[in-house]
Amino acid sequence: MHDTRIPIDIPSHPTALVVGEGLVARLSDAFAREGIALSNRRVLIVVDEAIASNHGAHAFDSIRAGGAHVAMATVAARESEKTMPAIERIWSAALAHGLDRRGLMVAVGGGLTGDVAGFAAATYMRGIDFVQIPTTLLAMVDASIGGKTGVNLALPGGGLGKNLAGSFWQPKATFADPEVLATLSPRELRSGLAECVKHAVLDGEARLSAMERDAELLASGDRAALARLIPESAAIKARIVAADPYERGVRATLNFGHTFGHAIETLPEVDLLHGEAVAIGMVAASAAAEAWPGCTSVPMTARLCKLLTRLSLPTSLSGTRVGAILPSAHLEIRRRMGFDKKNEGGGLRLILPRAAGDVFVAANAPEAAVDAGLRAIL
Repeated sequence: MHDTRIPIDIPSHPTALVVGEGLVARLSDAFAREGIALSNRRVLIVVDEAIASNHGAHAFDSIRAGGAHVAMATVAARESEKTMPAIERIWSAALAHGLDRRGLMVAVGGGLTGDVAGFAAATYMRGIDFVQIPTTLLAMVDASIGGKTGVNLALPGGGLGKNLAGSFWQPKATFADPEVLATLSPRELRSGLAECVKHAVLDGEARLSAMERDAELLASGDRAALARLIPESAAIKARIVAADPYERGVRATLNFGHTFGHAIETLPEVDLLHGEAVAIGMVAASAAAEAWPGCTSVPMTARLCKLLTRLSLPTSLSGTRVGAILPSAHLEIRRRMGFDKKNEGGGLRLILPRAAGDVFVAANAPEAAVDAGLRAIL
């Protein structure tokens, strides 16, 4: 059976993403090929409670077949639960199972599960080995790659700030099995496509055109189209992460759409998945670029909106309950953006597109551009 291995050559922490049909059933062999020992090792699987009885159980059996002593801890994959008490429950489960510094923590689930389990692994006994088994499209192409982990923090004045406490902790390997996507809801699948659009904009015209060509196939979950997309999109992020593991330069561009998106996603008046919020955030960032004189060479907003609509992704907050807090929504989103972890020196940093393949970090973005971005989505 052919697997695609994408190396992520981070100095001192080399890792890889392995993509292959049926990988969850073959984990003990896959671990061995990546040099990850299982025999007589204590392993804690941290799994999204919604998939514990299927994907979690399959991963449990497959890892145990390699000779490991396995236990399972569940997490609730909700932003409101992505807080330090969740980390403490995982630490307690690790202690109860007898994990020592040779222990291994394995995340099975979407991006939220990986963030929480990764932070727990990074901090348990000052850091133990960690493996990612993403079960959503968004996690396969984006969230599981790069070693970012973290939890949300309560903001002064109310609300949650996304991923404001965390660490960089590279997994020993990430194993993505496209077969598990068959259990995703259409909405969850399309949410992952937003990050693929982001990667396409970062990469350039050829990748963006390919997504436009396959838009309806991808939105419908076409297996062949997804099989092409997953390694191609993941490889874009892997290349950027390897060039800048700790986000001191080009890796910041991977936050395209996220400064607006994170502020939107945490509003209690909206019901948006992460990818849906990022989709809206990319529209806002593009509109902000177009409102900043000399910032953009090729206006992207209309093109992005057309592609996102074909992918059945939202391009504005219409249709959500945000109307319940208008006209204060504009001010509340802007307030939350002020706590974004990418900001520096009190100034707002935005990732703005000049054209396909030309995205840059804008420090101290002018308020007029920010306001234009918010008006475009409100």
